[in-house]
Amino acid sequence: MERAMNLRSLDLNLLPVLEAVYTERSLTRASEFLHITQPAVSNALARLRTHFEDPLFVREGHGVKPTAMAEALMPAVRDALDRLRAGLEPRSAFEPSRSTRVFNISARDAGAFMIAPRLAQRLQADAPGVRIAWTQLNRGAISSELASGRLDLAIDVPGIRGTDLEREQLMTTPYVCVVSEDHPQAGTEMSFETYLELRHVVVSSRREGRSYVEEVARTHGARITPVMRLPHYMPAMEIVRQTDLALTLPALMAPAPGLVTHELPGVFPPLDSELYWRRENSEDAALSWLRSLILETVEDILPRLPST
Repeated sequence: MERAMNLRSLDLNLLPVLEAVYTERSLTRASEFLHITQPAVSNALARLRTHFEDPLFVREGHGVKPTAMAEALMPAVRDALDRLRAGLEPRSAFEPSRSTRVFNISARDAGAFMIAPRLAQRLQADAPGVRIAWTQLNRGAISSELASGRLDLAIDVPGIRGTDLEREQLMTTPYVCVVSEDHPQAGTEMSFETYLELRHVVVSSRREGRSYVEEVARTHGARITPVMRLPHYMPAMEIVRQTDLALTLPALMAPAPGLVTHELPGVFPPLDSELYWRRENSEDAALSWLRSLILETVEDILPRLPST
């Protein structure tokens, strides 16, 4: 890779061509996307092949497929191009309909589940060129990732520390318990005592420490030992459909086929979430637009949440 990493002899204007051919899997479609001729794409690709001493793409059917070298190069190429586009985009003027900016957002599994689909609908209508990369960072890393610029926004619980962080209340999420339609408790009211006796699957992004369900039980002087622990809600919901396990999850995720919802008033404290960003980016027109869009999206979600 020593040759590949030598940027002095590489024309960086060739990198968008590499990205376009990789994405489109076709020289013709790449030329259309870049608004240049196909011979120009072929010439650029020839120069890239010479530089990296690798074919980069080989023919497959009516298009091309990347080589192992191209696959290895693309994460770094895309990251560099995304950063360059974001840096060159004027911060005082932002046109969503014309932007190709990439935003990096960290969110918990439930937060992404509730917000991302509706946000995608808005982007499709108003900013089709904008891309969002969702990640789920450890809370301890959020402040430093925002400070470094590798992260634009974070959606998480209150309490993330950082002297250069700004935050805004986003939403309060009530929690409920779900079991399968065939569960013995499916058609009956559920008391907290009954809830404690259930076999639980819990969702937590952490490998260690108490989950939300275990913490709730502890505050009531009880103990729950989960049968299974997962980092995401979707597989946990599928497990509940097919077993006698119970799952505690955000109420907005609960209306799902094959599951019966039980509310336990006073047992599960609703969880708050906040939107975080770096203070020096408060005047970034693009980030201000995205923050407003997320807040509007949450406003659309809130009427569907049961009152607490």
